[in-house]
Amino acid sequence: MASPTQPPKNPRERALAIKKVQEEALARLSLDTLYILLFIRTDPPQPHNFHWGYYFHTSPNGGFKYHAKTLDDGWIPDHSWNSGIFKSDFLCVLIQIASVPQGKHGLLDQVMRSRDGDVNSIPGITCRVWLLVILQALVQQGIVHCGDIDAFQQDCMDFGNQHSDEAANNQQPRPVVRSRVCF
Repeated sequence: MASPTQPPKNPRERALAIKKVQEEALARLSLDTLYILLFIRTDPPQPHNFHWGYYFHTSPNGGFKYHAKTLDDGWIPDHSWNSGIFKSDFLCVLIQIASVPQGKHGLLDQVMRSRDGDVNSIPGITCRVWLLVILQALVQQGIVHCGDIDAFQQDCMDFGNQHSDEAANNQQPRPVVRSRVCF
């Protein structure tokens, strides 16, 4: 096996090393914490061009991924347990936005699913628009503290732009940062 200062030379060793750092990064995430996920859409990455979602880390082994994705000419909610968020294709960055007390876990899940039945009626629907609509509801419920949604959106874009080249090059593990606007 390669030394700690030299990257593994063969593909199998490299894959095992990547898996190990991804698992270690997952174990370091704070429990009961809500994150924004940004994924690059192109290679090379384009500024401000991301797929947006949420990740709620509830266990040392994983958490729930919430997002909206396109299907044919509409959008559908896609929410599920995820035990390998750092293994997600094209993941750019995780942005911490809230610590959620145990007593509010059910409410958070309810808010995340609150637009599932009418997602395509959201004006100008995109994954980012869906996320911002849900964010406003999370703020109204006192789960997330965010006074300026526009500044928050720019904060996320800045983090995404900063880390997009690293994502395109598959540098591991992907970074975890804290929002400068929402907490």
